[in-house]
Amino acid sequence: MERQKVRGIFPGILVLFILFSGLTGCRQQAEKPQVKETGGVRQVINPAHPLKGTIQVEAEKTFELNPYKVPDFNLKYFWCLRDNQQIILYDPNEPAAKIFSREGAYLGTFIRIGQGPGEFPSYTGFALDFEGDEIWGVGNMKVARFDRRGQLLGEFKIPDLLVYFLRPDCYLTDLTVMENNRRVKKLLLKKIDQNETTAAVELLSGSELGMIRWSDRAGGFSESYGTDDIIWSMNKAEARIAVALKSNYQLRIFDQAGRKVMEIEVPAEKVSISNEDKEKLLQAVLGKRKGPEETVKKMLAVYPDQLMMMLKLSYLPGGQLGVFRITAPGRWQLDVFDREGTYLYALLFPDQFLEKWSSLDFFESGFWLINRDGDYPVYEEYQIKNCPEIFPPLKK
Repeated sequence: MERQKVRGIFPGILVLFILFSGLTGCRQQAEKPQVKETGGVRQVINPAHPLKGTIQVEAEKTFELNPYKVPDFNLKYFWCLRDNQQIILYDPNEPAAKIFSREGAYLGTFIRIGQGPGEFPSYTGFALDFEGDEIWGVGNMKVARFDRRGQLLGEFKIPDLLVYFLRPDCYLTDLTVMENNRRVKKLLLKKIDQNETTAAVELLSGSELGMIRWSDRAGGFSESYGTDDIIWSMNKAEARIAVALKSNYQLRIFDQAGRKVMEIEVPAEKVSISNEDKEKLLQAVLGKRKGPEETVKKMLAVYPDQLMMMLKLSYLPGGQLGVFRITAPGRWQLDVFDREGTYLYALLFPDQFLEKWSSLDFFESGFWLINRDGDYPVYEEYQIKNCPEIFPPLKK
């Protein structure tokens, strides 16, 4: 009866909440998560709300790096690789990388476009990563190893265009294949033996595959944005891989052998929405990157009418798992789970960061991002001041 009164007084607010929160249709659950273990897989079913509440993040900028102050910095677009020793800015499409110290001092350039040792062709989806005291460049079915100064140490071949290493002998790769007359995306865990051959473990299979719709056109096919596309994140320190489908709030955790060790579920049901509201939501996902109306029309044709939408997964410095989840057009929150799969916090970020989710990642005391609001991109670091359990204060 009380809910009916609320609907009568605030129909507009309630409709928006139902459409976009993803929480209105939640099943009633006990305060503590339900846990059961079957065949070595720990299944955790959480209450729909975080056990330690919702936190409005207070963030303070602690560092800024404008790389264009370096005379030979000419990257129009760049991504970041960061640890407690170095900041490396690189272009994944035109392989080039610039090394900076943690204090922002420019240390040099490495990676070149080409076919020679330590070189990569352009537009290959080139990526960088740290492997201990080395920097690994990956792309075009090759791995090049560099020291911390950018000097080439060696290279070896792999049978995949773009991969992400969990360990030096174990990596993730995704590919799109035809299966049952449709294109599907698979996420594979591959191991390299002493003979440089690989054995693959499919982390998602069968009905769990992320589906990419496609349509015929002259000379081939065109892929529009898909439905349940696969997202994932790696925790190298603990050799864990978190995998999910964007519109199915069930997280699967795998070990380095590809064995599923945990399933985490928040009992929030998918919510039916109209085509008009779905369009608003999809435009919110695109943010400033949204294309012409034709792109949105393609997305509308393939996205489901019931949504539970996640943007990406990210392991936090303490080993917790963070899930970027859309809660309304132009808004998202970070759902935080501990190592045991318990839903701890919902972190709400200030408005200035909402459209920067794709370039935002975490370090020991907060997060870094690439701010592209100005005439040129700038690397920035922020300390999170009011969540010390996850992000402890900076050491002075």
